[in-house]
Amino acid sequence: MYTHPTFTVVTHRATALLATWTLLSCGRAHGQSVADRGALVARDGGVEFATRCVPAGALERGRLRSDRPDETPAHAVSVAAFCMDETLVTRAQFAAFVSATAHRTDAERATLPMESLEGFGDWEWQRVPRGDWRRPFSVENADTRAFLRDDAPVVMVSSRDAEAYCAWRGGRLPTEAEWEYAMRAGRAGARYPWGNSPTDASGRPLLNYWQGGSHHRNERRDGHVYVSPVRAFAPNAWGFFDPVGNVWQWTADTYDRDTYARAARDASLDAGLDARAIGSSFSRDSGPAYAGQRVVRGGSWWCAQCTCEGYGLWYRGHNEPRAAFSNLGFRCLYSRPAR
Repeated sequence: MYTHPTFTVVTHRATALLATWTLLSCGRAHGQSVADRGALVARDGGVEFATRCVPAGALERGRLRSDRPDETPAHAVSVAAFCMDETLVTRAQFAAFVSATAHRTDAERATLPMESLEGFGDWEWQRVPRGDWRRPFSVENADTRAFLRDDAPVVMVSSRDAEAYCAWRGGRLPTEAEWEYAMRAGRAGARYPWGNSPTDASGRPLLNYWQGGSHHRNERRDGHVYVSPVRAFAPNAWGFFDPVGNVWQWTADTYDRDTYARAARDASLDAGLDARAIGSSFSRDSGPAYAGQRVVRGGSWWCAQCTCEGYGLWYRGHNEPRAAFSNLGFRCLYSRPAR
C-alpha cells in the first residue's frame, strides 16, 4: 500500500460455471505488437471471469541504481508457466464469491478500513466507520460512486480476503516475480510496460494515477478521481489490464528490503561469481519494522509525484496482511486456466 509512520479458509468453489469459453484477441496495446494469447472467459450468473496464460520465462527484476534500496540490484528471475486474471478482481466477481461462501472480510470483522479523499493532505488517511468492500467511503458523491460500479476493482480487501477468493476460484495470489513477469509482458528496463512515461505523446495518461501538485485537488486528466473501471485503459502487450495504477495489488510474498540483494547474491553464487559486492548492499534495518508485511505492487489512483510515486513496475509497496484500504485490491494466479 504505502509506508506510513503510524501503520507499521480456503472456501469451496462456486456452483459450476457455465461451460462457455471464448477466445478473445487483445488487439494492440500501447502501440506495441501484441501476441494473441487469447483469454479464456467463463460466465456464471452474468458475472464474467477472464483468464490469460503465459509461458515459462525470465525477467530482469529491479534496477542498478535507485533511491529506494529495496529496488536494487537488478537480477534475473525465472518463472514457470501460469495463468492469471486478465483484470483486477471486480466488485461483481467478489460479490459472487461472497454470495457463494458467506465470506466476511477482515474489514467487517476487526480491521480498521481506511480511506483518503480529494481535499485531504498528501499523506492523510482516515477510518471509514462501518466501511467495507460494499461501501468503501464515508461520503457519497458523483466521484466516490465510481467505487460502486460492478466493473470497478474491489477494494478494502485484506490479503487474507484475497487468498480466500483465489482459493474459491482454484488459484492463489501471485508471487512478486510472477506478478511482474505478467505485468511487464516482455518489456525490460522500463518503469511501465510501454516505456518510461505515464502519458502518450499527446500527454494523455495511460493509467489511473493522481494528477496534481497535491491531494487537495485532482486535475482529472485521466478522467478519474478515484478508481476506474478495470478495462478503462488499454492492456499491456500480453492482454493484462491495469498492469500499473488504479489499485495496489496484493502478492503472496512477505516484504523484506533485502529480497533483491539476496536473490542477486544467490544467483552470483550459483554462477560461481564473487558475490561480496552484492552482499555489502544489504540494509541494516530490514527486519523487525516490516515483520509479516506483504508486498503490494503496481501503485494506485492515490499515487502521485507529490507522494509515493508508486505507480510503475519497480516500486515495492508493503502492508500488513489484514490491512483494508480504498486503493488496495488484487488479482489471482492459476496453474491452469481457471474455470
